[in-house]
Amino acid sequence: MIIPGPPVTLALFYYANQVIHEETVNISDFFKAIPRYWWVGWRWGFLNLVVLIILIMNVHLTGQQNQTTTGILINSFYITLTAFWFLLQTFTLPILFEQEKPSVLQALRNGVVMIGKNPFFSVSFIVLLLLTLVLGVLAFMLSLALGGALTAFAGNRAVINRLEGR
Repeated sequence: MIIPGPPVTLALFYYANQVIHEETVNISDFFKAIPRYWWVGWRWGFLNLVVLIILIMNVHLTGQQNQTTTGILINSFYITLTAFWFLLQTFTLPILFEQEKPSVLQALRNGVVMIGKNPFFSVSFIVLLLLTLVLGVLAFMLSLALGGALTAFAGNRAVINRLEGR
């Protein structure tokens, strides 16, 4: 059986969003969110797949070329774009659930605006999140079991924090 990754990821972020908003939730809310966000999840997942394939191929291809200063700069540019894409994804799904009508492209745009208006917060947030996840690798099973949930809850909390202007 193949687990439908993108819709389940959206269900996890939806569940975390409900908890952050102090709504009463139970495990059935998570399972009800899977069909509810099925197509939005696959749109988000397909877009991610396409963008990541393009970015990773560019990193790979420019890294194989002659290592001139220009080649290294171009490769660094693609690596930076890939890192930015991952940062953007941390905020995209929480923003998606703050919209009246979930739109992946609008959530991406709003994520870029949020990062642009809060660069120090965004970089600090992602560094702390990555450190927490890396520390979780030391306790492998803990990270495996809770890493996605930690990312979902932290991303939702960060978005709510910035939207409320704290």
